[in-house]
Amino acid sequence: MSGKNANGEGTVFQRKDGRWVAAIYAPMTDGQFRKIIKYASSRADANRKLREMVDRIDRNVPIPVSSMTMEAFLADWLQHIKEHVRPSTWRSYDLNTRLHIVPRIGKKRLTALTVRDLRVMIDRMKVDGVGGRTIQYVHATIRAALEHAYREELVSRNVAKLVRVEKPRPTPKEPLSVAEARKLLSATKGDDDHAMWTVMLMLGLRRSEICGLRWDSVDLDGRTLSVTQSVQRVEGKLTELPTKTRRSTRTVPLPARVRQALVEHKAHQQDEEGPDQVYVFGTKVGTPLEPRNLTRRWTRLCKDVGIRPVPLHSLRHSCVSLLLAQGVNPRTVMEIVGHSALEMTMNVYGHVNLETQRRALDDLDRALQ
Repeated sequence: MSGKNANGEGTVFQRKDGRWVAAIYAPMTDGQFRKIIKYASSRADANRKLREMVDRIDRNVPIPVSSMTMEAFLADWLQHIKEHVRPSTWRSYDLNTRLHIVPRIGKKRLTALTVRDLRVMIDRMKVDGVGGRTIQYVHATIRAALEHAYREELVSRNVAKLVRVEKPRPTPKEPLSVAEARKLLSATKGDDDHAMWTVMLMLGLRRSEICGLRWDSVDLDGRTLSVTQSVQRVEGKLTELPTKTRRSTRTVPLPARVRQALVEHKAHQQDEEGPDQVYVFGTKVGTPLEPRNLTRRWTRLCKDVGIRPVPLHSLRHSCVSLLLAQGVNPRTVMEIVGHSALEMTMNVYGHVNLETQRRALDDLDRALQ
């Protein structure tokens, strides 16, 4: 009787150079058997690797044997997910891959990538002066890619999950105060963009949402506004897209000030551009507003009227903070601005400025008297 092990049992032996080997004949997807070899530094490690391979065979899980490099895998991954993630997300993944990941670990075999490889890569990025936020995004890109590889059974684990990346301290984004918000509304009264700034400040619409807002989503008689889409530049073209998340699609009531601003804006738009305008804040030729031009308008406005120069997105921050300072229930605020989680409303956007703190402590002082 032959002492040769049957397919699926495997063997462990030591090479002349001292390395240990775990070898097994495993079934492939085409029904054929292929010899799989794993190298180890000791008999115990070789036995462990053999047990892992036997276990995968017993569970009908393919053993990762891909010789694909990280560069090849990432190219395939980016092509696969292009239709499944938002264009802005894909562009971020693509940029991180081309500028940071491929130049550093692109030649590594996918199945040979280790925790240490990623940790060393991140350490070298720090030495090269790459910012903490960029490093965080690069790590997130690798983690997402390797999770896809794990689901496709190309790797046995996602090593990026075992690498710790220090989260950079967020730069404080102090929103507009009540006085600054009043100044904004007063200073823009009568100009063409007054309604737009009013909607962004009081309803907290994102830049992409304000650019994609259509008149058929505004019910002036019913006093509601529906956020149903966004506009972003994709591959050089302005494109209508779904809102950022499921909860971002929302209908909110129109306060009197916002409704009046929209009524006046619509009348002016019809006089100047005709009654068939699709977009509430579109261009004179009927196309949606370019998001980058909106940012430029905001920067110019801050300079012209003497408003503290905060990022355009701070209008959304300001809406949340001012509502919370008025004592509005956080859940209600979350629904108004379309956050996907209450934690986002409270921890990221729920700024409590010095004046709000002073009023709270003064109230406590009076109560204790």
